[in-house]
Amino acid sequence: MMKFISNTIRFFFLLISFFALYVIGAILHGMATEHHFPDQLKLSEELEFVQAISDTTFEFISWNIGYMGLGEESDFFYDGGEDVFTSKDLIQKNTDGIIDFIQDHSYVDFFLLQEVDSMSWRSNKLNFFQKIENSWRYNYALNYASSFVPIPIFNPLGPVYGGLCSMTHFPVIDAFRYDLRTESAWPKRLFFLKRCFLTQRIPLLEKELIVINIHNSAYDKSGIKKNKEMQYILNFAEREFDKGNYVVIGGDWNQSPPNYSNNTIPELYKNSSFTNDDIPQDWKWVADVNTPTNRKLNMPYTKGVSYTSVIDHYLISPNVSVDSIAVVDMQFKYSDHQPVYLKVTLDKGSNQFKPAQ
Repeated sequence: MMKFISNTIRFFFLLISFFALYVIGAILHGMATEHHFPDQLKLSEELEFVQAISDTTFEFISWNIGYMGLGEESDFFYDGGEDVFTSKDLIQKNTDGIIDFIQDHSYVDFFLLQEVDSMSWRSNKLNFFQKIENSWRYNYALNYASSFVPIPIFNPLGPVYGGLCSMTHFPVIDAFRYDLRTESAWPKRLFFLKRCFLTQRIPLLEKELIVINIHNSAYDKSGIKKNKEMQYILNFAEREFDKGNYVVIGGDWNQSPPNYSNNTIPELYKNSSFTNDDIPQDWKWVADVNTPTNRKLNMPYTKGVSYTSVIDHYLISPNVSVDSIAVVDMQFKYSDHQPVYLKVTLDKGSNQFKPAQ
């Protein structure tokens, strides 16, 4: 009996020791390989000549593509599901569907994509950019860059490299990654997202169109991160508007627009919501609240059973008018989010020559 107790104690001691070594090793590796982003990072190359665009009407599609691993068949452990990785065949199915959709909508002027992976374990090391590089101008901003994510312990996510990708057919004067400085506290920040937004500046005959791609924080119960991110984004956007430029912000806000409510979702799965007081006067939230843009990943998708919400939408400056807004209802076939289409027209006479403040 004493020998059994002794062996049991030894076993648990070894187990605790291995766990401690794993944790310490993961933290040390994370510290040695941590990516440190500057406040501003230029992503575009200098162009010798940029021809101004005479268009006044533009079409956008914003889509969180779920790193090609979160189609209708998937759940995810971090959202209450069981899966950590998606099979190679399903990732290929999702990737083919996403690329086909982009190609079928190549007439659209801008694609604003979120959760775009490059060489991550969770997306089977597929390189999304090989599929689009010959047909689009694109800029890419990492917001998840960890050489090894150590959770779950017995089936770790491993290397994760993902971020925002903005695609267009138009010339881009410049593109920047702006860090939002809302990363988690140490040591969690070594393995989690470092949020940012991605800008593209498009030359018009008079002034410029500023296109902003965002993916704001989730799992932020206090709201501190979300408020800080929103303030930073709005400060940037207002400065551009004060110059007379036109601003369109789109992406995954991880918050619902003011005119959306869904009382069928349990409190556990509810998203926080914006109000009209959260934005400057005359700026406009633009959302299709009749069709869900996101589903919860506690289970594979089942229509009418899975919890859904609207958290993917747009914010536009006062000198931009909405022509059309619609969620492309794909029944979450290729991602846990759905594409959101927007068509706008620039109001040329509204504040085009407003002086900078």
